[in-house]
Amino acid sequence: MMDLGLLGITISGLLIGIGIYGLSSTSNIIRVLLSSEIILNSSILFVFSYSSMVGMVYKPIVFSLFAIGMALTEVVVAFAAVILYYRQKDKLEVE
Repeated sequence: MMDLGLLGITISGLLIGIGIYGLSSTSNIIRVLLSSEIILNSSILFVFSYSSMVGMVYKPIVFSLFAIGMALTEVVVAFAAVILYYRQKDKLEVE
């Protein structure tokens, strides 16, 4: 039976691979933003999984809450930038 921490690290690695593939394979701004969010969420999953394997309890929670707050801020700013880009260029493709 696989340990839950090891399973989380494995899933985190798969998600990072999916995110990197999404970043490198498309030129659509929305897909690039989604891929970067997948990478960020997989890093949070990695921190939780690794800390559960090591036995730490509170430090990863504080880090993850900070990372989730930063991700929320990033999404709001990036979405505003996408709206401005679309209004100027009338397309969502990155050149």
